[in-house]
Amino acid sequence: MILKYIKILILLASFAIFMQCAAQEDRVPVNEAQSQVYAAAKFAAEKCGTPIPNPPLIIVNPPLKRNLDLCSVSITRVGCPFVGYPIACTLIYLQKDPGNIPWYANFNELSKQQIK
Repeated sequence: MILKYIKILILLASFAIFMQCAAQEDRVPVNEAQSQVYAAAKFAAEKCGTPIPNPPLIIVNPPLKRNLDLCSVSITRVGCPFVGYPIACTLIYLQKDPGNIPWYANFNELSKQQIK
């Protein structure tokens, strides 16, 4: 009888752990995301010998990790002069995952375009 209750308890605990791991989106806290974007912008500004563009890119909600990483990489790849943030940085403001970038979007070129 007790063995039956232990099996049920283990099954419920396993299910709860699985649901907790599977249901979460991979988000970055706002302060860490802001720090990552600032570091990328500082790198690009030093590379180009220009100041960090104003207004700064301000993050208000925890972004998806993938979108934040795309933004950071795009900032470091931007051409000189560094006077604006790449279009790819608009992804950090999306609350839902946009999925894969379509095959017809040339992300390499799109990531180098700056919003002034």
